[in-house]
Amino acid sequence: MNNRIIILIICLTLTLSGAAFAGNFGMGLHGGYGVLKYDERTSALGSDIESDSSQNVILFGVSGEYSFPNLSNVYTGITTDWAVGLKDEEVWKENGFEIQTNDMRAFAQFYDFRLGYKNSSNNFYYRYYLSGGWDGMHFSRDKFVTQGERVSGSVTENIRLWRMGAGAGFGYKPGKWALDGRIAYAYYPVGKVENSSLPQFSFDTNGTCFDAGIGAARAINKNMSIYFGGSYTFIKLNESGIEQSGLTRAVFPESRTEIITCMANISYSF
Repeated sequence: MNNRIIILIICLTLTLSGAAFAGNFGMGLHGGYGVLKYDERTSALGSDIESDSSQNVILFGVSGEYSFPNLSNVYTGITTDWAVGLKDEEVWKENGFEIQTNDMRAFAQFYDFRLGYKNSSNNFYYRYYLSGGWDGMHFSRDKFVTQGERVSGSVTENIRLWRMGAGAGFGYKPGKWALDGRIAYAYYPVGKVENSSLPQFSFDTNGTCFDAGIGAARAINKNMSIYFGGSYTFIKLNESGIEQSGLTRAVFPESRTEIITCMANISYSF
């Protein structure tokens, strides 16, 4: 995924909103602020090596949803998120003893395409969906030390993941206000990791993603609503290693990513 694809998705969302029939299409803009935590851990090389980092993060994105005219309860949609981390410190330990610190900045992007069913009963509403898409995470490390020497420039780590999963949304709306929640789970069957400090290796990985949110929404008018709440994302990737000629071994450690944010969203239906 690159900037051209990001721009294409935004333009496609806006184009569909102008071409959709009244009541069939909805779109939203969302943003939030919080914290991104990232850690890596491995004992595959004999020692227990771990890294921990935490940085403030700005999250924003767009979403679009289309309901089929003859099947109004069936919908398709796309949700995108971009998370921009604000540089902070990463700490590395070996067997519990701190061995180095470096600066780190993170950037993450998430693209989720959905097909689902939605309905309501009295003041309750709900939806279920299947999803697939692509996620990417990029980490840039400065002042990084490897083999006892500080690396000039930045060391980069790129993680590319294909996802498949399912989710649900639910809410209670007695009037203009609504209590709204969501939960989703995804599996990454295919993933690639590249690290600029190990340019000769490309690691395969897989893992899981859990995502949830809860908040309050209020209708402004018939077509527009606003939402305020909290969001939590947890990504766990499995360890993988590569051995060349029985002599050289490199390991991509187990990693965990947490993104916790306060969110705001404004949505409009056509």
